[in-house]
Amino acid sequence: MPKKTLPSKEIEKIRRENELLTSALNIIEEGIHIVDSRGKTFFYSKWLEKIENTRAENVLGKHITEAYRLDEESSILLKVLKTGKPVKNHHTSYFTIKGKKIDIITNTFPISANGAIIGAVSVNSDITNKKQLVDTVIQLQKQLYSSHTRNGTQYSFEDIIGESAAIQETVEHARRVAVNMSPVLIYGETGTGKELFAQSIHNYSLRAKGPFVAVNCAAIPATLLESILFGTEKGAFTGAEDKPGLFEEADKGTLFLDEISSMDVSLQTKLLRVLESKTVRRLGGKSDIRVNPRIFSAINTDPLEAIKKGKLRQDLYYRLAVVTLTIPPLRKRMEDLPLLVRHFINRSNKIMYKQVKDVTPEVTAIFQQHNWPGNVRELQHAVEHAMNFAEEDAGYIEPRHIPAHLLQKYREPGFKYESYYENNREKQNLKLLLQRIEREIIVETMNSNGHNISRTARALGISRQNLQQRIKRLNIK
Repeated sequence: MPKKTLPSKEIEKIRRENELLTSALNIIEEGIHIVDSRGKTFFYSKWLEKIENTRAENVLGKHITEAYRLDEESSILLKVLKTGKPVKNHHTSYFTIKGKKIDIITNTFPISANGAIIGAVSVNSDITNKKQLVDTVIQLQKQLYSSHTRNGTQYSFEDIIGESAAIQETVEHARRVAVNMSPVLIYGETGTGKELFAQSIHNYSLRAKGPFVAVNCAAIPATLLESILFGTEKGAFTGAEDKPGLFEEADKGTLFLDEISSMDVSLQTKLLRVLESKTVRRLGGKSDIRVNPRIFSAINTDPLEAIKKGKLRQDLYYRLAVVTLTIPPLRKRMEDLPLLVRHFINRSNKIMYKQVKDVTPEVTAIFQQHNWPGNVRELQHAVEHAMNFAEEDAGYIEPRHIPAHLLQKYREPGFKYESYYENNREKQNLKLLLQRIEREIIVETMNSNGHNISRTARALGISRQNLQQRIKRLNIK
């Protein structure tokens, strides 16, 4: 009997639907790869061309083993074809036929029709650059530790600027916490200095000679973060190597998990198991490895709210928050603002070879009225911005130097910076005003005596030791 042929209208309809589907798949910013039941490629998206740096014609119609350095066991697509079971959120590394190494997170599914598997599709997210960046950061951390330059840290308690009751109380609590071995959860808004405190506690602890290893849980995909934390053994996935994780790297030191509530909840479960057992099993490994790092974690939102929203496991919270340290936001320690401003000015002076002394009263008024949602980090950037725009011979930072959004916010009809400063002077903290006057007198006297400590002390009528104590307390460089 002669074969039936489809009417031309049906063929045209199928052609248009095929074009529409192909266009839609090519728009998606994920690499899409579809194979038929024999393992031969019949769709290869434009985005996958970018990821693998090749052309579709080099892959279309070819069996997976022809187009890649893969076999029946190492190819996820072929494995799904064989088992009929999907593979989700799988991290894999492989080489294209041209030798380019690719790191991806893949979700691969079988395609069925009438009860039979007729193909498989994988949706791939490229993490090649991110994986390289993470590996580089971790390698730099190792180099920093191996060079014995402060064990991979930059900060100690001496680097925390502020004399307010709020910050001094926090520092005192942190010092008490440091000498014990309890896990510490550091809670503070973005920009308050959570890692600064974490490093300071580590350097004040009995583990100060051990490594300080930090990882930002929000910056790394969950699948990749798991291998980074726990390590891998050869065969865990295609391209996997024998590599220790950060738990092993931080053994006998401190592991700092920043933005812990950003960690995938399923990974939080595995993390809890490691914390309870004090053992870790590498991905693909068959044996448990004893690890004993002290755990610091940080969160920038209320942890109880994070638990309510399902972003933080309650049992993990209780394990991590044996001790909770809360860092006050800048708006609750505004008496520290002048000290912080001068600290950032002095630091920029050294880098930019300038001689800026301070900010004008007008700038002080603006800074004191700002809410600083970005906290100390935002203030640091505002001062650095102003220092970039200050002239070479500028003695003070003026309103025209500060970021436009700060200046514009307070450009209201009738507002006078000078009158605001004078009218509010008596409302400011008396201790802060006296410290500012004392500092200005000491700096001026030191300048007139060529920065000679003994002559300056005699001119001020105090002992050399007393002067040195005041210089340190007032953060005079």
